[in-house]
Amino acid sequence: MLQRLLLALLLAVGVSVGASAGEPGSAVSEPGRKLFRENCAACHGRYGGGDGPVAGALLMAPPDLTQLATRNGGEYPAGLVASYIDGRKLVSAHGDRSMPVWGTEFWLQAGADSGAEAAVKAKIDELVKFVGELQQN
Repeated sequence: MLQRLLLALLLAVGVSVGASAGEPGSAVSEPGRKLFRENCAACHGRYGGGDGPVAGALLMAPPDLTQLATRNGGEYPAGLVASYIDGRKLVSAHGDRSMPVWGTEFWLQAGADSGAEAAVKAKIDELVKFVGELQQN
């Protein structure tokens, strides 16, 4: 119970963890990098390896996001990644939905009205693009 409370608190205040892809100076999705740092890195780690600062407090270890293409026959599954982020795809390891449904979170942040949908899609697209840039051979 204390671990879940700590996790919720850390996510609520936005653990400030840097995220970077590729070599210094490489072209990466800057909006995606920022969104990843603010919303994903606490669990998934600054480089997507599943080693974020709160990963140890989770019941199931976050996956290594750098290996998604490798585990998918060499092709990055962008549509599947988007469905995890926006909440269309449930992950059994997430149990009671510990991973926030960022589609809902982004929609609320954008004003929770009909105009928010485009802003949400843009954020999710940037996150999906950035996670794609984290892929390693």
